[in-house]
Amino acid sequence: MGLFDAKSSLKGQITVPSEVRDLIGLEPGGKVQFRTHADGRVEIIAKKRSIKGLKGLFAKPHKPVDVDKTISAEVRRRNQPGGRP
Repeated sequence: MGLFDAKSSLKGQITVPSEVRDLIGLEPGGKVQFRTHADGRVEIIAKKRSIKGLKGLFAKPHKPVDVDKTISAEVRRRNQPGGRP
């Protein structure tokens, strides 16, 4: 934990101290959200990249998956004695 100062410009802009950027995972060009509380506290939350950023992270399956068949097999498994939910 720490206390970091930032100065507001005439346009209301501030520079987020590097220690805070590192702590919340804010990357250059990243976006933040401000969450206000009734007691005057403000949280700064780094918005994480969209799910589109995950493209290519996982290997493609070797063959297409039959979703209906997979769901049916899971339902059968769960309905057998000793099957877990």
